[in-house]
Amino acid sequence: MAVDNSVGLQHLAVLIANPGQEIHALDLTALQTLRKPYGEAAAPMSVQPVLDQQAERAYKDRLRDLVAELDNHDPLNDAERAAVLRLEHDWLVAELAAATGLAGRARRFTDDGERARIAVGKAIRRALTRITEADHLIGEELRATVETGQRCCYRPR
Repeated sequence: MAVDNSVGLQHLAVLIANPGQEIHALDLTALQTLRKPYGEAAAPMSVQPVLDQQAERAYKDRLRDLVAELDNHDPLNDAERAAVLRLEHDWLVAELAAATGLAGRARRFTDDGERARIAVGKAIRRALTRITEADHLIGEELRATVETGQRCCYRPR
């Protein structure tokens, strides 16, 4: 059974042609899309936070107001209003959680390097699944010897 050409298969071909050499995920995507020349350095991490300080402060102030209003609100008198307040409260809590990382630090927008790491990893895993379906032995050998991440590598045994 043949395995159809795919982006992941092209990434694997580059890795296998360069055994033991770590290749940045950005370089693999650049080779595939021809957006950047091979070997160009990874893009720096974005410094733009997902939620700026002014927005975060406004969210927290509104959350504080919602909590106070919910505490002082009689849900029996206006159940619909209480439901709307709880819905907005839950949304704000989710937004604040999504905008913060470990120890409450602000999350940054994903940079090109992180997007490339994710895309290359997924493409290679899909290709390895198709290879394993076509030939179990080769597929398992490649799974054991191909590393993915910011830098990808084929390390034959």
